[in-house]
Formats: sequence, C-alpha cells, structure tokens
Amino acid sequence: MELDQTVTSRIFLIRHGATEWSTRGLHTSVTDVPLSAEGEKQVRETKEKFVGPGKLIDPVDVRKVYCSPYQRARKTCEILNFSCDGSYPVVEEHELPKNVGTTSQQTKQVRPIVYTDRLKEWDYGEYEGKTIEEVHELRRQRNQENGGPTWNIWLDGCEGGESPQQVSDRIDSLIREIIRDIDIRDPIPGGKTLPKAKNFVCIAHGHILASLALRWARQPLRNGMRLLMETAGIAVLGFEHDNIDEPAIILSRSPHA
Repeated sequence: MELDQTVTSRIFLIRHGATEWSTRGLHTSVTDVPLSAEGEKQVRETKEKFVGPGKLIDPVDVRKVYCSPYQRARKTCEILNFSCDGSYPVVEEHELPKNVGTTSQQTKQVRPIVYTDRLKEWDYGEYEGKTIEEVHELRRQRNQENGGPTWNIWLDGCEGGESPQQVSDRIDSLIREIIRDIDIRDPIPGGKTLPKAKNFVCIAHGHILASLALRWARQPLRNGMRLLMETAGIAVLGFEHDNIDEPAIILSRSPHA
C-alpha cells in the first residue's frame, strides 16, 4: 500500500512539571527527582486548559503516547490522564516485542502509552546537578573556556555524558517510528480501512524535546538554539501543507484550525 502524502497529524511535545531541581536551575537528567507540589499543580492546569474532549489535545485523536521513564515525566503523564477511557495500555518499551509489537494485530487495536529511554533527558554527565554558572566555572577551571562562558551544548555536548550525535541518533530513531506509523490504515472487516487516531504525544524534558523539534525540522543539532519550553508547557509539530515530506514546527495555532 502506498503512503498517503496528505496528513493532518500533529505531534504534541509536553514538558513535565516543575521539580525542586528545575526551580533551582539545576541540570537534571539521570537524577530521578519527583515533581514538586507546584509542578503537579502546573500539570493539572495544563490538563484543564488543553487536554480533553474538544480541546487542543483530544485523547480520542491520540494514536500513541511516548513518555520518558523518569518519574517526573511518568507523574505528568498520569495527571494528564490519557488513559481515562481505558483504551491506553501502559507498557515499557522493552516489553513491546512480546506485548505490543509494532506489526502485531494488538498494536492495530490499542493505543499504548510507551515509556521509552529515547525520551530520557540529555545525559549531562559531570554537569548533572549544577547550575549554568557552576558548569561555566568547572569548564574555566579546566581551561575549556577562555575570556568568558562559551559552553554550547549543541556543539560541545556534556563531559562524561552525551554528545550531540548520540542524542540525535536516539531521537532520529523515535522520529522514524512515528513517521512510519503516522498514516498507516487499520484494517476492518470487508477489506476496507479506517484512519487511525492521527496524533501523537511525547512527554519528556526540556533539552530532549528541543532536540526532537530540531531533528523533526531536519536540522542538525549543531545548528541548535535554545528552544525554551516552560515546565508543563506544550509545543506542536506537524507538516507544512499537511505533506508528510514537509515536517514543520508549528509556532501558533489558530482558534479556527
């Protein structure tokens, strides 16, 4: 079956709510901190305004939810409650081959929430738990910065952590999976097909979601800029002219769209 080039799918990026570390400006990747009380409140407000029947993200239209395995993202996903109608089994990605395989009949009938390592935050390595000022001071001590702060995560990566190429590789894997799934039709009795629920949700962290947006737009991370996402904020990816060959970052949404 040929891929229909005309699509209306959207990919919603949602950053988890605030944590004690994020409030203090500490780089947080592998440290599995929980949401703060304020962070949970932020997510509840996001759900009230943007998630639900007839809202920006209508669970009925969501094909699949991808979520970072860290508890701050899991709790965000839980509060947003995409499984409220019972149609979303929750699975760990390593369980997919035996439980929700990408080509199984089961996958064609359910809409899973998948906890995936591909949406873990950029591994900050030796910068974990440090403020941006502390990172610059560490680099100055090691003669990696001369004449003022020059650290650029998109070019330099993180000492003892991930490089831009490593992050790009794992994000590209997720993007390929979403694109493959985005316009496949579900079989129904009689040999006909029906469109799947068309949208996807990715719940994760600031730097990894910015990386996802850049790679979605087919930009190398070395061209990166700081795409800021507020805690519990939402960004939208899609396609220019609704053409699957023209991936785009959607900067605004008309109330009439």
